[in-house]
Amino acid sequence: MAKETETKTKQAPPESTRTGRPRAVREPRMMTPTEDVSGKSGRPPRKKADLTVRREGVSAVTERKPEPEIIRIHTGVDRVMLALIVILLVLGAIMVFSASYPEALAQKEDSMHYIKKHMIWMGLGTVFLIVASLVPIWLYKWAAPYAYGVAIVLLIIVLIPGVGISNGEARRWLGFGEATFQPSEIMKVALVMILAWYLDKKRELVLDRSAKGKTFLYAGLYPCLFVGAACGLVLAEKHLSGTIILGLIALFVLVVGGAHLGWVGLLATAFGVVGGGGFLLLNPYAQQRLSTFFDKNADKLDEAWQTTQGLLAIGSGGFLGVGLGASNQKHSYVSEAQNDFIFAIFCEEMGFVGAVALIILFLLFIWRGYLIALRAPDIFSCLLVFGIISQVGIQALLNIGVVTDVLPNTGVPLPFFSYGGTSLIILMAEMGVVLSVSKHSYLKK
Repeated sequence: MAKETETKTKQAPPESTRTGRPRAVREPRMMTPTEDVSGKSGRPPRKKADLTVRREGVSAVTERKPEPEIIRIHTGVDRVMLALIVILLVLGAIMVFSASYPEALAQKEDSMHYIKKHMIWMGLGTVFLIVASLVPIWLYKWAAPYAYGVAIVLLIIVLIPGVGISNGEARRWLGFGEATFQPSEIMKVALVMILAWYLDKKRELVLDRSAKGKTFLYAGLYPCLFVGAACGLVLAEKHLSGTIILGLIALFVLVVGGAHLGWVGLLATAFGVVGGGGFLLLNPYAQQRLSTFFDKNADKLDEAWQTTQGLLAIGSGGFLGVGLGASNQKHSYVSEAQNDFIFAIFCEEMGFVGAVALIILFLLFIWRGYLIALRAPDIFSCLLVFGIISQVGIQALLNIGVVTDVLPNTGVPLPFFSYGGTSLIILMAEMGVVLSVSKHSYLKK
């Protein structure tokens, strides 16, 4: 046993120092974060994967890793928003066919006339949606002033006699052969783009409240000039509902974008009183609509016919509806059954439950759109998405308000549902813009 111990001792001799004296062998241990990690050799400290090293005097002191930050990542389009868009488009197509086939059969001798054209516009709109979703955000920002300029020029061209196409009192359309479109629909998205561009480009001046004169100019007058030019031209077309929609969209974007609420409200009120009052004085038919709305004893078979028939359609639906395709009011009772009053036909066929479900669907769409706006990578794209989603929400609210006799009767289409080529194609292009922005979001890592 003594020999074995002696042999093991020889195999592991004690470690020696410069003087040759033996010293005890210590077990290696882990260094604490406050100890020197450079060693006595003078070599630079090693970089740790999870530590940041900082020199203080002759020693290296390690710090804690910084808190996780919110970083931007690039992903695919928002699937929830895409699903909501598809659901609304499919429901809209079904209702266009259901509401339009009696009139199509009576006037065109083809019950599929309106739905065929609607499906063609949906196909073309799908192309615009896909292309718009592939366009990078910076290109929309670059194109904003040009889009607004083109929309202004088109609105001026509409007012030229012999060029713009009239329908009753209004001149709102431009035509190329059999195809027609409304420049006011283009202005809706162009106005959102130019306001988002301005509020992003002049952000420091817009938010500066140090001088009243500068605040009035940059946070009030200048952005309102964009709005005033657009609303003035659309109002000159005798398109009151389009003017109201443009004004409300602009107000939403300006308030969210940091414009001065007081100056914007004052300028908007002034324009509304002067422009709206002048419009009513020069257009007796608009006065008639207002008087009919406030006069609950108006002739139900004459000036109040359309509103009355719409309310009858809603009431006939009851709780569960009469069934898809079984509406009676769409047989020449409700005017524009496939267009402005399509919500009334939907209520009749799907009932109270269906109407509430549709409103909830629109609310989910608005919620998801605003969520995409909040996650947008910059001010421009945030305001762009916010304006587009607000446009859909405002139009849906106004349409339902008119059909239910809460608001005066004006021609406001229901987004995704009402029959109309220009509005549907541009709406789907706007959805492509929203999906393009949705590819960029902020996530915690």
